Amino acid sequence: MKNILLHSVRAVWPIALALSVYPSALWSIEKEVVLSIYQGAHDEGDFERNLETVRSVTANAVQRGSHFVVFPECFLSGYESLEAVQRGSRSLDDPALVRFVEETRSHDTAVLVGLARKLPQGKLANTQLILHRGKIVGMYDKVMLTYGDRHVLGFEYGTAVPVFHLHGVTFAIAICHDTSFPYVAMLAKEQGAEILFTPHNNEIATESVDAHRRWVHNCHVGLACQFKMVVARSNNIKSDREGRVGYGDSFVLNPQGEPIAQADLFKTQLITATVTPAMFRSPTVWSEWEEAPAWLRTQLGQAVLEGRPPTTDVELRDWLTNMAQHRFSREEICRALGMSLDEVAEAMQRLEPPSPAPRGPTEPLLALPYPGGRHPRLGFLDGAVMPQRETKVSVFTPWGNANEEASYVVVDVPEAVFSNLGLLYLAHTHVPTLWDKQGVQLARMEWTRHDDGSLSLQRTLPNGVVLASHVTPARDHVSMEMSLTNGTSEPLTGLRVQNCVMLGYAPGFDAQNNDTKRFEAPYAVAGNQEGNRWIITAWDPIQRCWGNPPCPCLHADPQFPDCPPGQTVRVRGWLSFYEGTDIASELRRIDGTNWRK
Repeated sequence: MKNILLHSVRAVWPIALALSVYPSALWSIEKEVVLSIYQGAHDEGDFERNLETVRSVTANAVQRGSHFVVFPECFLSGYESLEAVQRGSRSLDDPALVRFVEETRSHDTAVLVGLARKLPQGKLANTQLILHRGKIVGMYDKVMLTYGDRHVLGFEYGTAVPVFHLHGVTFAIAICHDTSFPYVAMLAKEQGAEILFTPHNNEIATESVDAHRRWVHNCHVGLACQFKMVVARSNNIKSDREGRVGYGDSFVLNPQGEPIAQADLFKTQLITATVTPAMFRSPTVWSEWEEAPAWLRTQLGQAVLEGRPPTTDVELRDWLTNMAQHRFSREEICRALGMSLDEVAEAMQRLEPPSPAPRGPTEPLLALPYPGGRHPRLGFLDGAVMPQRETKVSVFTPWGNANEEASYVVVDVPEAVFSNLGLLYLAHTHVPTLWDKQGVQLARMEWTRHDDGSLSLQRTLPNGVVLASHVTPARDHVSMEMSLTNGTSEPLTGLRVQNCVMLGYAPGFDAQNNDTKRFEAPYAVAGNQEGNRWIITAWDPIQRCWGNPPCPCLHADPQFPDCPPGQTVRVRGWLSFYEGTDIASELRRIDGTNWRK
């Protein structure tokens, strides 16, 4: 999915202007297409009997002149229990299935039917087969598995979203829970799908069945409208288990999300609808998918790729330990690592990352790479779109709190570096850098963690300028250093730096104002409301101390000396925490440590 999205960003947009002249003529279906959607019950685990139903319904659809006939999820196998699924599952070389596939040679109707498909090593896939003219011409395996799909019924995840072309139309399949998310439909749309077939097998608790029906219906309307596709839903009906019911509500929606065929609730039916090219043309459809500007499509692709899956179990365990220290939710872990909830749960159980341990009084302060997955700011988020984790370090406060919430600040080292050449580096998306203007994307990087607890990172920019940062925690403070090496052939001047200390996840310091802050260069200081705890940062040589209230944050921004070609310049920084009321004396004490040297 990620590769195709990025390919679309690069490849689709350059032709969008040409397509906008006559987009309907180029992208709509070629002729009228007749769809038949079956809504009905199946027998759990009875493959042969269900196959007879498919055979009979298909004959009806053929008589109607249907180009497609679609059956619910796992219709051939059953879906109620592990025993039923296993009893009804079949491999593609099953003799009864092979005979039915051969029977489709006698007509031109494509049959889309659900099957618990046997895989090697006793595994199963939740598959929708596409049968046409005596062949299995394609299949789709469900991608978004529910907890029951994975852990009760034992299905394996699908790993691809293919599109298919039959009867002059490009179509894709999204099975049941797939339609609860935009991903499968979006990827299908990016590959040219005009019809999305959505087989379901809903058996819902009676007290929530109507709410479920409305929500699922509205999800389908959204997919049809947003992606300008015909959406055709096939669902089962079922009432043989006390307290649970399969309600049906099968339908075909046009690209405006309006039903052009709809089955009654709790009734066995074969509904039929005709899809026409006119449904895809203005004024019936009011917008074009290709209208999205290049920057928006690019940011979408980058956002999809924002999570960073670890490459080894050692790396994965380190990040899980890191995020436990941050008290991340499972959802935040998923976003940071680019993993699913199920994958994270499996990794937590298998790798057993340690719980956060209290810091000893003589131990150094804890500084960890910030993992992403949770925006480090509370406000002014439009000024920090898609923050990069490369330059961010979390420094945990020494006091914590009684609720066992994480208490830390996030330090950007650096947030931005300006020069006479322009903006050399920015740790998020807000204004274009030198490299954005040239269409050059900087490589992703990670902090190097050293045995003494320090962190370092070095980046060589495309013009040869090298930026390096080092963060070293001690018992009562964190020392920081940045260096810049001029690898160009010209002097660099105006080397202003922004180093941001974000306070939003340090309880007591998260007020979005500057009321308790003090700016006495080179020190920027934030106090809590009680005035008995303080966060202090400083850099030298200093060029500006300030704070952005909405974030909230502290800035003690330094400036590198002018740097001739081949030379290296440095700035030094400080971060500490103070508990007491005499902040002026504490600043004098810090000054006496000669930290600037």
